[in-house]
Amino acid sequence: MNNSVKTKKSLGQHFLNANWVLSYILNSAEIQPNDMVVEIGPGRGKLTKELSRLAGLVKCIELDQNLLDDLNDKFPDNSNVQVIYGDARSIDISSIVNSVNYKLVANLPYYAAMPIIMRFVELHNPPKSIVVMVQDEVARNLTALPGKLSIPAVILQNFGEISYIKRIPPSAFKPSPKIFSAIIKIALFESPQIDKDNQPMFFNLIKKGFSSKRKKLYNNITKAFDIEKTLFQDMLFASNIDIDSRPESLTFDNWRTLYLSMKNIGY
Repeated sequence: MNNSVKTKKSLGQHFLNANWVLSYILNSAEIQPNDMVVEIGPGRGKLTKELSRLAGLVKCIELDQNLLDDLNDKFPDNSNVQVIYGDARSIDISSIVNSVNYKLVANLPYYAAMPIIMRFVELHNPPKSIVVMVQDEVARNLTALPGKLSIPAVILQNFGEISYIKRIPPSAFKPSPKIFSAIIKIALFESPQIDKDNQPMFFNLIKKGFSSKRKKLYNNITKAFDIEKTLFQDMLFASNIDIDSRPESLTFDNWRTLYLSMKNIGY
C-alpha cells in the first residue's frame, strides 16, 4: 500500500486511523460470511481489509483515481474485494448490487453524507442495514427525540430505525478533521412506512410543516396548503396533535396520521 497518496480536501478525505473505531463499526454492522457489503470511499483500505475478512464480497466505490489504483494493488482480482470507480451520489448503484441483499458500511465524506444515505434508502433494492460515519452534529440531528426533530430525521424514519452508536474524536483520523464524527446505524424496514407513490406528497407535507420552525405547525400548514383553519383544527384533533405544537415536536406517527387525514379530504 502506498501511504504517500495525498489527501484531497475537495473530496473531504479524512482517513480512519484507529483500530478501536473499526471494532465499533464492524460490531454494529454484524457482517456474516455470506453478506455482500458496499463501502463508499474506502480510502486507503483500512476498513475494507477488515470487511473482506468477514464478508463474502465487498464492493467499494471510490471517486479518487489515485486511491483507486492503490486499492487495486492491495486487493488483487482474485480477492473478494471489487473496487469500482465512481461517485456514489450519481453512479448506477442498481447495476452494482443487482437484486442481491447487501449492507452499506462506510466512512462517509461529510459534504456528501446525507445525499448518499438518502440515495441508498430510496433505492428499489435498498441495503438491509446502513452503518456509517458522519459528522457528529448530523448524527445527533438524525437521532434526536421529538422536540428537536428535523426534516431529515423525520424522513429517514420512514425507511428505518436510526441509532447513535459512538462519538469519534478527530484524533481517530489522518489528517484530523476539526470536528467530531459519529457512527450511526439505520436498520431498514422491509418496506417504507409510507409507500413510494405517496412519498413525494408526504415529504412535501413535512417540508412545509418545517418551513418556519419558529412558528406553530398550525400556521405553517394552513398557510402552505390554504386549508380552512377550523377544518385543520379538526384534523389536528383527530390526529391527537396539540394545536400549539411546533413541527420539531411531532413524532413520525403524528406526521403519518396527519398526512393520511389531509389526503382523505383531497390535500
